[in-house]
Amino acid sequence: MTRSKIRPPIRKPVFDEENTIRFAAQEAGQVDTAVPSTGSEPADRKSAKKSEPDRLCLTLALKREVITRLKEEAARKEKSVDQIVEKLVTKHLGRH
Repeated sequence: MTRSKIRPPIRKPVFDEENTIRFAAQEAGQVDTAVPSTGSEPADRKSAKKSEPDRLCLTLALKREVITRLKEEAARKEKSVDQIVEKLVTKHLGRH
C-alpha cells in the first residue's frame, strides 16, 4: 500500500497593506515621507512616537481571554495595558 500523493494546501500569510508599506519605507529610510498618516492610530501612539524615539511600536496577536485578563490587570493596577505588557516582557527576558 502506498500513500496518496496529495499535496497539502498552502496557507499564505495575510499581510496588512499599510503595515507592509510602512515597513518597506523604514527599510528604505523614508519613514515619514513615503507613508502619510491615515489618522487610524490612537493619539497616545502618535505622541509616543514623537516624544520617545527609542521605543518600538509592536502589534501583538493575542487570544481574547488574554486581552481580557490584561485589561482587567491594567484596571486593577490603574496602569495602561502597554505598561503591563512592557513589564511582563521585561520580566520574561530577565532585565528587571
